[in-house]
Amino acid sequence: MSLMHNRIGHLAGSPECLELTTLLMQGTKLERGLSNISSEFFKSMPKLAVLDLSGNHSLRELPERISNLVSLQFLNLSGTRIQELSKGLKELKKLIHLDSEKISQLKSIAGISNLHNLKVLKLLYSGLLWDLDIVKELEALEHFDTLTTTIRSSEQFSSSYRLMSCTQSLEIENLESFGISLPETMDKLCKFIIHGYSISEIKMGRICSFLSLSEVHIYTCNGLRKLTFLMFAPNPRILDVQGVNNLEDIIKKEKACEVKNSGILPFPKLNELRLVDLPKLKNIYWSPLPFPWLQEIYVELCPSLKKLPLDSKSGKDGDNGLILTYDKKEWIEDVEWEDEATKIRFLPSCRWGKHFSSFSYLIFKNSNCFHLSYKRQC
Repeated sequence: MSLMHNRIGHLAGSPECLELTTLLMQGTKLERGLSNISSEFFKSMPKLAVLDLSGNHSLRELPERISNLVSLQFLNLSGTRIQELSKGLKELKKLIHLDSEKISQLKSIAGISNLHNLKVLKLLYSGLLWDLDIVKELEALEHFDTLTTTIRSSEQFSSSYRLMSCTQSLEIENLESFGISLPETMDKLCKFIIHGYSISEIKMGRICSFLSLSEVHIYTCNGLRKLTFLMFAPNPRILDVQGVNNLEDIIKKEKACEVKNSGILPFPKLNELRLVDLPKLKNIYWSPLPFPWLQEIYVELCPSLKKLPLDSKSGKDGDNGLILTYDKKEWIEDVEWEDEATKIRFLPSCRWGKHFSSFSYLIFKNSNCFHLSYKRQC
């Protein structure tokens, strides 16, 4: 049953749905959304296996009798205002997947070790503060193998080999540290997001130890001058770097010799490259790269970037489908092309982003979402 995007604000009564296996209730159209579920509502749904309540921004608690959902395996609470796991939720012994992303009010997941069959826990962009008790509870789960999370203090989290090896998406937010080191045990990591003014260095394990990493987002890390650590993650599809005031190189030649000598070229699967508000950025890479899958390079407020790592053979199978979008006409006029053949190939597909131009960089984060937005300046 799908009741998505409706105008229901309150679930009352005790509907008899003895054969119901899936109930989708996400994102109501009311301004406040779904805000209350009666204590009897889930009383007669013994076969319900999938329950999606995501996007209901006014939902602050679940009824204790959610424990009646003895067959529930998938529960999505993302974008709600749940603050802690209710006693009834802790009784869901068959629950495998719990999504609690984008819940800035989340204060506690105490008792999660009662969910003996839990495999997947999503906490990315949540307000949960990690402590040793949380670590111990998750380590006690026999089948647990997938985690997404935001951390603001790495001490407890990084002390757990198991949790780090389970992490699929990681956001590091305003960590009080000058350096970040991601061990090679995090080989499941697919998405990495970091923003924090004090970070001056990011390190990764050994060469090609982060084969699963497909998205890298770096915001407002003003201490960073280079991103050579990306040589250790050969497969990102999205590289998004914004508001890093002192960044001079994406891949610095002097620091990448070891990897280069191994015959590995960076970014063989890169699909999208976004570079925004990087006033000191001069180089992406010191020589042309194949970029066999690259579809778009977006450059905004990068006045020092004069040369791109492209030649006439860059791009997918010799196709000229690569689009270069830029914010100012003056910037494209100053680009130093590798040669005339490169200019002839790529210049026709360059576009001045009139519909993007003069956008200011802003990280927007609230209780329900985390995304980048751009504010037009007239």
